[in-house]
Amino acid sequence: MADYQEYRRHVLHRRWRRMFTTFLALVLLVLLCGVWVLWRQLYPTPPSRSEPQATLLEQALPSAEWRTLSYTRQTSLTVQKLADGVTTAMDFRLASMPATEAQPVDLSFFDTAVFLGDSITQGMQIYDTGLPNAHYCAYRGVGPSAVVNGSTCKRVDGVEEVPLDALVSYAPQSVYILLGTNVLTQDRDYSSFLNYYGLMLDRIRELLPDADIYVQSITPVRPEVSADARHSGMYAERFIQVNNDLAALAVEKGCYFLDLWEVLADENGDLRAEYAQPDGYHLKPEGYTAWVDYLRTHVAHSRIVAPEETAETTEGAAASEAAASAPSAPSAPAQSAA
Repeated sequence: MADYQEYRRHVLHRRWRRMFTTFLALVLLVLLCGVWVLWRQLYPTPPSRSEPQATLLEQALPSAEWRTLSYTRQTSLTVQKLADGVTTAMDFRLASMPATEAQPVDLSFFDTAVFLGDSITQGMQIYDTGLPNAHYCAYRGVGPSAVVNGSTCKRVDGVEEVPLDALVSYAPQSVYILLGTNVLTQDRDYSSFLNYYGLMLDRIRELLPDADIYVQSITPVRPEVSADARHSGMYAERFIQVNNDLAALAVEKGCYFLDLWEVLADENGDLRAEYAQPDGYHLKPEGYTAWVDYLRTHVAHSRIVAPEETAETTEGAAASEAAASAPSAPSAPAQSAA
């Protein structure tokens, strides 16, 4: 009898141990599945660098829902047809605004302009080689989502403001936008960035219907930035793809696109060494000189005043002023009737 009881306890013990082990395995499996799902949501698989995805310049972006927003692309740029019949995607350099044939505009042209951007744009405001007399809505670390959502942002002087409210208060004739560097530091999908960028352009157009809107390409960075794991998304091939998409977006929204790589990038698509700050992506004063020179030769024709027109206007104003200040001739005395 004792042997039976001992055997029974032994069987029950083994049974409970198996059940407990199975239960622990199930709990562990559920936890692993939960961790995997959470990881996939937080860190989606980045696109392969060896096989770049089709850009918005190659095809229209289909209807999509991004978070709580929806955006449907209406137009796309055409592609190039090479002599041998091969079709290749048009890149942002071909969609960029060409240089004007007239002389570079005077720096006073930008007195009625507003520059909307992040810390890279702040340098344009700070350095004398930039455009210190222009107006600025420039905030460190900002992206288009903050502009669309009406977030409060801090200027370089510490004053807090809502970007679109400040932008409208200046009543600018021109708006220059450079946003994206802070959003693209990690090599992830940037559909939401493009979505917010498009909504931002729509909102600015609604608030300032008569202003010329210039979308500026995201500026290049130095190779050491691309090699840093903290900036896995900041490499030339990806920036080229993003700029392609921004160029298509600018064309669709009736804005001008400006290719800053024309003056800031070297032959490898990296930020020119002589323009780079030690961090590899902010600009030295010399970089802003090149940037400003580029802007002065890439202006909407509707804003360019021909030299002869300026001279005629000046002469006409001077003549009117002289006529107004000259003493009037005395009137002849009235003659009495005979």
